[in-house]
Amino acid sequence: MTGSKRIMRITAGLLCLLMIFSAVSALAETKTIRNGYMVRLRATPSSKGKVLDAFPVGTRVNVLSKGDTWCKVRVSGKTGYMMTKYLYSGSGSSGGGSGTTKYVWTPTGTTLNLRSEPNSWSAILGSYRVGTRVTVLKSGRMWSRVSVNGKIGYMYSYYLVNSR
Repeated sequence: MTGSKRIMRITAGLLCLLMIFSAVSALAETKTIRNGYMVRLRATPSSKGKVLDAFPVGTRVNVLSKGDTWCKVRVSGKTGYMMTKYLYSGSGSSGGGSGTTKYVWTPTGTTLNLRSEPNSWSAILGSYRVGTRVTVLKSGRMWSRVSVNGKIGYMYSYYLVNSR
């Protein structure tokens, strides 16, 4: 086999492996860091494991495998372990449509404002505590139209979650 044919076969093989790896990575579950201030990425599934990095609330991670206490994750090009209790499946911006029940959640545990329009400078119609039940009338990427305690308005979608 000539050198150029061999290089082409090796390149084709590497491209196939890259496509398979990309497909497997796409199947990984995405979670968001929900609790804590900075969540540590560790080299081993142990609180004594070497800390590789730390990530703030709101960071999205790809879960490669999930356990009761630890998840193996990939985040910012690094692979390691994070405690399962700090991770949350999905964000409020995905899923949910007409009549879907969601709950208010904020990373600081403070209230979430119900706005008259889908922007942060419109009038505040009310402020609701973490755990308040909300009916999503129309789910949007940034803002969702909701009904809460008889009032209809808009809440930031990211802070509406599936469970308390």
